[in-house]
Amino acid sequence: MTKMSSRIVLILLAAIILLVSIGCMSNPRSETIIISNTEEDQMSDGDSGQSFRVSTIYRLTDSAATDMQTLGWSGKSNLIGLSAASGGSMETGLRVQQLAPPYEQFKPMDSMLPDYNWFALSPDGTRIAYLVKSKTGNALAFLSLSNGKTVQINAPLNAQYQLSSRNLKWSANSRFVSYLVRGEGRGNMQIVVFNVKEETAMYLQLTGLRDFGEVKMVGLSEDGSRALIDTGNMVEMAERVGDEFTVRYDHPSRDEESAWVNENQFAFLGADGTLFQYDCRNGELAVLLEKVDSFEISADRKLIAYTQNEKDTIFAGRLQGNNVLYQEAVYQGVYPVRMSWSPDDSALLVDGRRRSAAAAEQSQAAPETAPPARLLPFIIQFQ
Repeated sequence: MTKMSSRIVLILLAAIILLVSIGCMSNPRSETIIISNTEEDQMSDGDSGQSFRVSTIYRLTDSAATDMQTLGWSGKSNLIGLSAASGGSMETGLRVQQLAPPYEQFKPMDSMLPDYNWFALSPDGTRIAYLVKSKTGNALAFLSLSNGKTVQINAPLNAQYQLSSRNLKWSANSRFVSYLVRGEGRGNMQIVVFNVKEETAMYLQLTGLRDFGEVKMVGLSEDGSRALIDTGNMVEMAERVGDEFTVRYDHPSRDEESAWVNENQFAFLGADGTLFQYDCRNGELAVLLEKVDSFEISADRKLIAYTQNEKDTIFAGRLQGNNVLYQEAVYQGVYPVRMSWSPDDSALLVDGRRRSAAAAEQSQAAPETAPPARLLPFIIQFQ
């Protein structure tokens, strides 16, 4: 009996080892999925001082919603916007305007910008980047909001490439601006990188891209060693080696919702509404939240605002490792089209519409006489 039992045990062990080996061989791409214990961590920490308490809601004026293109924050509490030059003025283009607390009226600044362009305000709120034409093709101009001066950085001569991105994208530390161009032939893609600090520009070949549809965004990490490419259907992460970016990771996504958390990790919204965080160093894919509709991470990468479950409620939380802690509802009654944290994390700019109105617009065409049910932009000020 003893020999028989020993033989059975050995056979079972061999079978287990064989099954494990087969399982490992059938999955050549390593990806470790981590499920966060947000609720348990939140209960154990229990620090009420970390919660979000709304102190004031500032509603912007009608002109801010109809006549102004709000770019974002400058300084701790000011907003920067663009508006068309007044009808009686001899000037053409867009006037740069500033809005300060209590956010009642925009005040014009001295600077003007062309009105046919892409505009992107740097995360530190000091410069506006926009495309211009030059002898070498496309160039970027940078308007300083502190002194009104403009610096132009020309891209290397390369007339064969055409714009492929839908916008300009700053790195989180306001050092790089990037976009994508496309040449002749499938897969002939280049990332154009402008180094604002060094005032240089270069074309870097992009290889390994799976989704060749319309690229909506290309965003560099703070050190410029990695790039996020977002098409609205797929998020792809590329690493730089020499003068080339090569795609190392991709995942189905939606709504061009992705952002760098730091130089090694980025967050993105999966096709099923799961908010993931991917670690480029070890391939760990962490689940931050589920059933998310949209999200926005603060400039210092400490806070996150998001919506869930197709409800018209905005939540805020704190990013810590692979968790979102101290989750609280901070506003109800709007589906945000756009959210933007102030540089000091004390306020959240929101622009959106009611969920019911957005759903109605998608299901049937609105009457010609009825304007879209859009809310005025507003600011949530926290204590």
